[in-house]
Amino acid sequence: MAAGWTRKSFSSDGVTEYPVGPNFERLRSRFGGAVVLALDVSGSMQGDRLIKAVKGCKRFIDEAVEAGYRVGLILWHHDVAADVPPEADPKAARELLRRAADSSGGTNVLACLGLAHRQLMATDAGDRVLAIFGDGDLGNRQAAETKAAELIADDIRILTCGLGEGSAQELASISTEKAAPRTATSENLADSIASMAQGLIRKG
Repeated sequence: MAAGWTRKSFSSDGVTEYPVGPNFERLRSRFGGAVVLALDVSGSMQGDRLIKAVKGCKRFIDEAVEAGYRVGLILWHHDVAADVPPEADPKAARELLRRAADSSGGTNVLACLGLAHRQLMATDAGDRVLAIFGDGDLGNRQAAETKAAELIADDIRILTCGLGEGSAQELASISTEKAAPRTATSENLADSIASMAQGLIRKG
């Protein structure tokens, strides 16, 4: 009696040859990660706060790149001040961060969320993450929570860090993290922003 098996064909991206084939970069990006780091540059960040925040962002970018993430950067206040989309080479993000010397305006995270959403959805990545630092509130909290829900529905994780308990609690309302709100102080500001990189753990 013949064995009851069915012949099946299997296919995959052609990356097993050496040297690697033309599909390698596409496959690596699909299983890698992409993160947009959003830095609050509103007027209240002026001076020492912004200097320390930039230091923390530099460390975050270094750790994200080491973990295999493409990195983008958004400078935000009541709108978007400047941005670069996620790229494998962090040169553009680092250059923009070096130019984050000025702070002005109020605080409304809605435009930042919308831009990050578009940038991340345009990126072929296995893990999409938005990491936001702020020292104030969300602006229009209801609108921000509604927009954040759209990102979450598209499988984008949101990490947050706020300067002071009030800001940390406000930002935590749009976070996907289950731990207590990540709260920075004036003394540990750089360390707290950099610590968001610990959340760059790819989902199984």
